[in-house]
Amino acid sequence: ANTMSAKNHMRYMGPLIVLRRNHGGAYIVAELDGTVWHTPVGAFRIVPYMAREHLPLPNLEDFLDISTEELQRLERSPEAEEPDFDIESTD
Repeated sequence: ANTMSAKNHMRYMGPLIVLRRNHGGAYIVAELDGTVWHTPVGAFRIVPYMAREHLPLPNLEDFLDISTEELQRLERSPEAEEPDFDIESTD
């Protein structure tokens, strides 16, 4: 028997920065250190965050770990190509 309850499982990953929305409606996101996820995230998986104060963001070309051309290629992708995450184990 698994001693971990559902309370101990990670529910969210983030915070993340939404960069763009691709043609399939999924979001291209980056971590706060500029690392871009190479698989778009379905819009239904995004939990909005409303900042209490203005958060200045750096210039994207200097901040992100991919080129502008690669970001545009991700934007042209038709849909989210993400694997299903197993948030709660069936054990």
